[in-house]
Amino acid sequence: MILLVLKIARIHLYRFLRMLNQLGIFRVIFLSVLVFYALKASLKPGMLQWLSFALVSFIAQIHFNRKDHVLLSNLNLNNSVYFFLLYSLLLSPFILLFLIWPDYIALAILISGVILISLILKPLHSHSKIRMPSFRFIPADSWEWRVGLRRYFPGLLLIYALSAIFYQFDYIFAASVLLIAITVNSFQLYHEPLTMIEALKTSPVSFFRRRIFLQCSFFALLALPLVVISIILYPDGIRPVMLVFINTMIVQVFAVSLKYSGYTPGHHSPYHMAIILLMNFSFIIPAMLPIPVIMTLIFGRKAITQLKLVTG
Repeated sequence: MILLVLKIARIHLYRFLRMLNQLGIFRVIFLSVLVFYALKASLKPGMLQWLSFALVSFIAQIHFNRKDHVLLSNLNLNNSVYFFLLYSLLLSPFILLFLIWPDYIALAILISGVILISLILKPLHSHSKIRMPSFRFIPADSWEWRVGLRRYFPGLLLIYALSAIFYQFDYIFAASVLLIAITVNSFQLYHEPLTMIEALKTSPVSFFRRRIFLQCSFFALLALPLVVISIILYPDGIRPVMLVFINTMIVQVFAVSLKYSGYTPGHHSPYHMAIILLMNFSFIIPAMLPIPVIMTLIFGRKAITQLKLVTG
């Protein structure tokens, strides 16, 4: 099994490198600088735990949306040992970092998160028997929100429940906003068929602006109640939650821009989540807050160009 894990990990690494190659050398260098400063900031006391939390969130996003359930079942690899070995191997540089630094709390968060994720052997949407709301009040052209909310509705409710239970900790509201932002960012990983765009009979620029408006509006509806409650309960701690909210709002625009900059009808781009996840944590260093804005401007222009090319 270890040899198979190594081979599959190499395939995942190859796909990730291919995605980086599509970004271009300038964006790769830019992203590398961002990663370097993010890691440098995370070496401050307590920050490694945030890094560990981000890594667990990223692995959970990949695991719960994977498309290889049938393939792994046929290979007798759909078991917890396989997933634990694979994710431990992919996260081994960070495990070594937590051991060398050391930060055993961050290591415990990472290991326990990987174990819990590995115990879930089926994609969540494949065995959900609970009838979820249809969210018909959402505009039809925002199909990814209808699908996404139905898929992640229990998780979003859990985020609100945790905020209510642990309200005495002021940072819980900022963490909840961050979790909601990461969750709704994943809605943009799926590319609609070209016929859905053509049916709207609008220009690529108007379509793109509409997508940004819908993404930001629905995210604000989900996150603003937590922000308001945080300000009411902890008026002296307004800065962290506002930093998180403003940064994640910008990242919503970036997520839409990134999606349509490489728009392929009916395609799924899960590895985009790696870049989006990093952007969500740029609030850790205030000096890095302009980076999501710059990346949004770069990919926004590319998105409009790609939409014009695809729609003719």
